[in-house]
Amino acid sequence: MKWLWAVLVAVLMAGAAAMVWPASEDLVNPPKPEAPRPQGPAFAESRSPSARIERKPDGTIELDGRFMVTGSGTEQDPFVISWPLVFSASETIDAAAGKLAAPVHIDFLNGQWVQLSGYLAPPLWGEQTSELLVMKNRWDGCCIGLPPTPFDCIEASLAAPLKLGAQHTISFGTVRGRLMVEPFKAGVFLLGLYRLEDASIAEMKSP
Repeated sequence: MKWLWAVLVAVLMAGAAAMVWPASEDLVNPPKPEAPRPQGPAFAESRSPSARIERKPDGTIELDGRFMVTGSGTEQDPFVISWPLVFSASETIDAAAGKLAAPVHIDFLNGQWVQLSGYLAPPLWGEQTSELLVMKNRWDGCCIGLPPTPFDCIEASLAAPLKLGAQHTISFGTVRGRLMVEPFKAGVFLLGLYRLEDASIAEMKSP
């Protein structure tokens, strides 16, 4: 019996040694952690410093090698901008992470006169309004359509009041005004980003 116990003890000791040895090896040569892959706003932020603003021979302006803009940025000849350009602010702005700096190509538009087409709805319904929401997606201000985000919506302060139709009426139009880029947050939430001052409606129709 003694030899049997001796064999069992030897087997147990060998097993224990096998279990301990890899752990001690890891302590001597610990595995190197993988470098985190950049993603989301942090990755896009690396584009911002190298953003290009280039005027073409035909007078159009190319922003960041991606967005084409026409016009000169004045009240008489505003920059005609697009929703993909407006939405690109989301590439660097992340309120939850405390990042509120707009991309260079968006900051270029700050204070300039712009023109944009989109869906229109007042913040509150009444007989008339001096403010409008200019949106990429259809929304009646209540329960029909897709509510906007700060990246696909512009708050427009109208130079003259606008008469309103029936509640929940959705209109589509072209609005121009002086664009102000002013990120506004509460806690970790971005509540606003774009404003149009002295705005006017160049064209409006039912979608």
